[in-house]
Amino acid sequence: MKHLTLVTDNTDDKTFAEPKIGEIVSLGATVLALTKRNDRVIGDSYASWVTVCYKSGTDYHPFVVWTLIARPEGFVTEHGDYAFTLAEAMSLYEKRGGK
Repeated sequence: MKHLTLVTDNTDDKTFAEPKIGEIVSLGATVLALTKRNDRVIGDSYASWVTVCYKSGTDYHPFVVWTLIARPEGFVTEHGDYAFTLAEAMSLYEKRGGK
């Protein structure tokens, strides 16, 4: 399932946006950790990160490890691995290449 969140700047092309720790992305989830996987290559690929995010107010899988992609319309999240604890999420994050 893909989720979209717009970046809060006023540029039309958001492909060079860089997510930050503490930033709120898809579905109100906050970025806790991120590792850049790919840089933006114009005409070839978008920048992407493996991230650990947290959404408060939910008891069921409050942590998620997503691939976050900077697309022209904003950040898109893909390939979620969901966890009950931060330790479990960090283990999943490291398995996906997070540092």
